Amino acid sequence: MKGEAMKLGATVRALSVCAAFLSGALPAHALPFSVSVPATGARGTTITSSLLDGGVSGLEAADIWVTFDSKVFSGLTAAPGSATKGFSVVAGTPESAGGSLLRVWISLATGDAAVDGVSGSLVDVSFLIRPDAPLVSSDILFVSDADSDYAIPERSGSVTVTLAPPSEVAEPVSSMLVGMGMLALVAFRRRQE
Repeated sequence: MKGEAMKLGATVRALSVCAAFLSGALPAHALPFSVSVPATGARGTTITSSLLDGGVSGLEAADIWVTFDSKVFSGLTAAPGSATKGFSVVAGTPESAGGSLLRVWISLATGDAAVDGVSGSLVDVSFLIRPDAPLVSSDILFVSDADSDYAIPERSGSVTVTLAPPSEVAEPVSSMLVGMGMLALVAFRRRQE
Protein backbone atom coordinates (compact mmCIF):
# COMPACT_ATOMS: atom_id res chain seq x y z
CA MET A 1 0.00 0.00 0.00
CA LYS A 2 2.77 2.40 0.96
CA GLY A 3 4.63 1.57 -2.30
CA GLU A 4 1.53 2.35 -4.38
CA ALA A 5 1.11 5.71 -2.64
CA MET A 6 4.76 6.53 -3.35
CA LYS A 7 4.31 5.61 -7.04
CA LEU A 8 1.17 7.73 -7.24
CA GLY A 9 2.99 10.66 -5.58
CA ALA A 10 5.92 10.31 -8.00
CA THR A 11 3.53 10.22 -10.95
CA VAL A 12 1.71 13.35 -9.77
CA ARG A 13 5.04 15.17 -9.26
CA ALA A 14 6.25 14.10 -12.71
CA LEU A 15 3.02 15.32 -14.32
CA SER A 16 3.19 18.65 -12.51
CA VAL A 17 6.82 19.12 -13.62
CA CYS A 18 5.77 18.37 -17.23
CA ALA A 19 2.86 20.81 -16.96
CA ALA A 20 5.15 23.51 -15.59
CA PHE A 21 7.68 22.86 -18.37
CA LEU A 22 5.00 23.00 -21.08
CA SER A 23 3.42 26.17 -19.68
CA GLY A 24 6.87 27.78 -19.63
CA ALA A 25 7.47 26.72 -23.23
CA LEU A 26 4.27 28.37 -24.44
CA PRO A 27 4.37 32.14 -24.83
CA ALA A 28 2.16 33.99 -22.38
CA HIS A 29 0.13 35.43 -25.27
CA ALA A 30 -0.84 31.98 -26.58
CA LEU A 31 -4.30 32.51 -25.13
CA PRO A 32 -7.14 32.34 -27.65
CA PHE A 33 -7.22 35.00 -30.31
CA SER A 34 -10.41 35.78 -32.21
CA VAL A 35 -11.77 38.10 -34.87
CA SER A 36 -14.80 40.28 -34.32
CA VAL A 37 -16.82 41.26 -37.40
CA PRO A 38 -20.48 42.08 -37.91
CA ALA A 39 -22.50 39.09 -39.14
CA THR A 40 -23.86 41.11 -42.07
CA GLY A 41 -22.92 44.26 -43.93
CA ALA A 42 -24.83 46.13 -46.62
CA ARG A 43 -23.32 47.10 -49.95
CA GLY A 44 -21.85 50.59 -49.85
CA THR A 45 -21.42 50.65 -46.05
CA THR A 46 -18.34 50.51 -43.86
CA ILE A 47 -17.66 47.66 -41.43
CA THR A 48 -14.95 47.28 -38.81
CA SER A 49 -13.17 44.02 -38.11
CA SER A 50 -11.09 43.68 -34.93
CA LEU A 51 -8.34 41.23 -33.99
CA LEU A 52 -8.94 40.35 -30.32
CA ASP A 53 -6.44 38.97 -27.81
CA GLY A 54 -7.79 37.40 -24.62
CA GLY A 55 -4.58 38.00 -22.69
CA VAL A 56 -2.04 40.48 -24.03
CA SER A 57 1.39 39.81 -22.57
CA GLY A 58 4.59 41.69 -23.28
CA LEU A 59 3.32 43.36 -26.45
CA GLU A 60 5.67 46.05 -27.77
CA ALA A 61 5.28 45.44 -31.50
CA ALA A 62 3.44 43.15 -33.90
CA ASP A 63 3.47 42.65 -37.66
CA ILE A 64 0.15 41.35 -38.95
CA TRP A 65 -1.14 40.33 -42.38
CA VAL A 66 -4.81 40.99 -43.20
CA THR A 67 -6.23 39.12 -46.19
CA PHE A 68 -9.57 39.98 -47.84
CA ASP A 69 -11.49 39.60 -51.11
CA SER A 70 -11.09 42.71 -53.28
CA LYS A 71 -14.37 41.90 -55.09
CA VAL A 72 -16.15 42.47 -51.77
CA PHE A 73 -14.04 44.97 -49.79
CA SER A 74 -12.03 48.11 -50.52
CA GLY A 75 -10.77 51.17 -48.69
CA LEU A 76 -8.92 49.51 -45.83
CA THR A 77 -7.94 51.71 -42.86
CA ALA A 78 -6.29 50.49 -39.66
CA ALA A 79 -6.30 51.96 -36.14
CA PRO A 80 -5.00 50.87 -32.73
CA GLY A 81 -7.44 48.75 -30.77
CA SER A 82 -8.67 49.01 -27.19
CA ALA A 83 -5.64 47.07 -25.89
CA THR A 84 -3.11 49.06 -27.94
CA LYS A 85 -4.17 52.68 -27.34
CA GLY A 86 -1.19 54.94 -27.93
CA PHE A 87 0.46 52.52 -30.39
CA SER A 88 1.42 53.71 -33.84
CA VAL A 89 -0.13 51.80 -36.75
CA VAL A 90 1.27 51.63 -40.26
CA ALA A 91 -0.54 49.86 -43.10
CA GLY A 92 1.31 48.83 -46.23
CA THR A 93 0.15 48.74 -49.83
CA PRO A 94 -2.24 45.90 -50.74
CA GLU A 95 -0.59 43.05 -52.63
CA SER A 96 -2.00 40.04 -54.43
CA ALA A 97 -2.64 36.89 -52.42
CA GLY A 98 -4.01 34.95 -55.43
CA GLY A 99 -7.16 35.47 -57.47
CA SER A 100 -9.19 38.39 -56.15
CA LEU A 101 -7.60 38.10 -52.69
CA LEU A 102 -5.44 40.95 -51.44
CA ARG A 103 -3.31 41.11 -48.32
CA VAL A 104 -2.04 44.12 -46.42
CA TRP A 105 0.80 44.23 -43.92
CA ILE A 106 -0.03 46.14 -40.72
CA SER A 107 2.58 47.07 -38.14
CA LEU A 108 1.78 47.98 -34.51
CA ALA A 109 4.45 49.48 -32.26
CA THR A 110 4.81 51.46 -29.07
CA GLY A 111 7.65 53.62 -27.81
CA ASP A 112 6.38 53.18 -24.26
CA ALA A 113 6.41 50.17 -21.96
CA ALA A 114 5.06 46.85 -23.23
CA VAL A 115 1.34 46.21 -22.84
CA ASP A 116 0.74 43.47 -20.29
CA GLY A 117 -2.18 41.83 -18.53
CA VAL A 118 -5.03 43.27 -20.59
CA SER A 119 -7.47 41.88 -23.10
CA GLY A 120 -9.17 43.56 -26.02
CA SER A 121 -8.61 44.42 -29.66
CA LEU A 122 -5.07 44.73 -30.97
CA VAL A 123 -6.05 46.44 -34.21
CA ASP A 124 -9.33 47.65 -35.72
CA VAL A 125 -9.51 47.45 -39.52
CA SER A 126 -12.31 49.19 -41.41
CA PHE A 127 -13.42 48.23 -44.90
CA LEU A 128 -15.88 49.68 -47.37
CA ILE A 129 -18.18 47.00 -48.79
CA ARG A 130 -18.18 47.68 -52.51
CA PRO A 131 -21.52 48.96 -53.89
CA ASP A 132 -21.36 46.16 -56.50
CA ALA A 133 -20.10 43.43 -54.11
CA PRO A 134 -21.55 39.97 -54.71
CA LEU A 135 -24.15 38.88 -52.16
CA VAL A 136 -21.90 36.27 -50.52
CA SER A 137 -20.27 35.45 -47.23
CA SER A 138 -16.68 36.69 -47.27
CA ASP A 139 -13.80 36.10 -44.85
CA ILE A 140 -11.34 38.58 -43.37
CA LEU A 141 -8.20 36.77 -42.21
CA PHE A 142 -5.57 37.91 -39.68
CA VAL A 143 -2.20 36.23 -39.02
CA SER A 144 1.13 37.47 -37.72
CA ASP A 145 4.09 37.83 -40.05
CA ALA A 146 6.65 35.03 -39.66
CA ASP A 147 9.19 37.57 -38.31
CA SER A 148 6.77 39.26 -35.90
CA ASP A 149 7.80 39.69 -32.27
CA TYR A 150 4.25 38.78 -31.24
CA ALA A 151 2.90 35.43 -32.47
CA ILE A 152 -0.72 35.48 -33.64
CA PRO A 153 -2.21 32.29 -35.08
CA GLU A 154 -4.35 32.49 -38.21
CA ARG A 155 -7.85 33.70 -37.31
CA SER A 156 -10.73 34.82 -39.50
CA GLY A 157 -14.20 36.29 -39.34
CA SER A 158 -16.96 36.14 -41.92
CA VAL A 159 -19.33 38.86 -43.14
CA THR A 160 -22.42 38.18 -45.25
CA VAL A 161 -23.02 40.94 -47.81
CA THR A 162 -26.60 42.17 -48.09
CA LEU A 163 -28.39 44.58 -50.40
CA ALA A 164 -27.96 48.27 -49.69
CA PRO A 165 -30.81 49.80 -47.71
CA PRO A 166 -33.29 51.74 -49.85
CA SER A 167 -32.20 55.34 -50.28
CA GLU A 168 -34.22 58.08 -48.65
CA VAL A 169 -37.17 59.25 -50.66
CA ALA A 170 -36.40 62.58 -52.32
CA GLU A 171 -38.82 65.51 -52.04
CA PRO A 172 -41.60 64.97 -54.55
CA VAL A 173 -41.18 66.78 -57.82
CA SER A 174 -44.64 68.27 -57.45
CA SER A 175 -43.57 70.26 -54.37
CA MET A 176 -40.66 71.66 -56.31
CA LEU A 177 -42.96 72.62 -59.18
CA VAL A 178 -45.39 74.36 -56.81
CA GLY A 179 -42.50 76.36 -55.31
CA MET A 180 -41.24 77.37 -58.74
CA GLY A 181 -44.77 78.35 -59.77
CA MET A 182 -45.14 80.58 -56.71
CA LEU A 183 -41.81 82.29 -57.46
CA ALA A 184 -42.89 82.88 -61.03
CA LEU A 185 -46.21 84.32 -59.84
CA VAL A 186 -44.44 86.72 -57.43
CA ALA A 187 -42.05 87.80 -60.18
CA PHE A 188 -44.97 88.32 -62.58
CA ARG A 189 -46.89 90.46 -60.03
CA ARG A 190 -43.83 92.62 -59.35
CA ARG A 191 -43.42 93.30 -63.05
CA GLN A 192 -47.02 94.37 -63.29
CA GLU A 193 -46.70 96.88 -60.43
